[in-house]
Amino acid sequence: VHIQNAALAGGVIVGTSAEMMLTPFGALIAGCLAGLVATLGFRFLTPILAAKLKIQDTCGIHNLHGMPGVLGALLGALVAAMATPDVYGEGMAEVFPLVASGQRTSVYQSLFQLLGLLVSLGMATIGGSLVGAILRMRCLGSPPDALCFEDQIYWEVPEEHHDNFQGMEVVSTEEADKGTQA
Repeated sequence: VHIQNAALAGGVIVGTSAEMMLTPFGALIAGCLAGLVATLGFRFLTPILAAKLKIQDTCGIHNLHGMPGVLGALLGALVAAMATPDVYGEGMAEVFPLVASGQRTSVYQSLFQLLGLLVSLGMATIGGSLVGAILRMRCLGSPPDALCFEDQIYWEVPEEHHDNFQGMEVVSTEEADKGTQA
């Protein structure tokens, strides 16, 4: 599972700065860093968030998208700071039009990239806090914390050791029959 998560995290970081000139080596380094951050986050940070802050990241969004996304935004700011017409050529006007026209320096553009990161983090924090506050309202009938991950409250679940295949008929195929005869 960690290999799949690391690959997804690598896609997130490269996707965050995909329009910029990252180079294959840069993409390789960025992907490895994102995979490392995501895997270490699953192993060490998620248990701390659950124990200390009572934050449940059931789908791994923080480790797969959050941390690699922030890392990608930082990478984007770094790449923007190093953007030159020599590297981008004609594409400079498409990726960084204000830098290409001389209205903004590359370093100043990287500060805008970082400002975008701060705005995104602020919106995520405020939005997440608002949703958390709404979901904790007593009028919504939230279950107690001890029952939050019990499926029986909301779904019909089979009894333990229940034969899920009871009553299903077996269909014979030529491929299956050949495999049993060998």
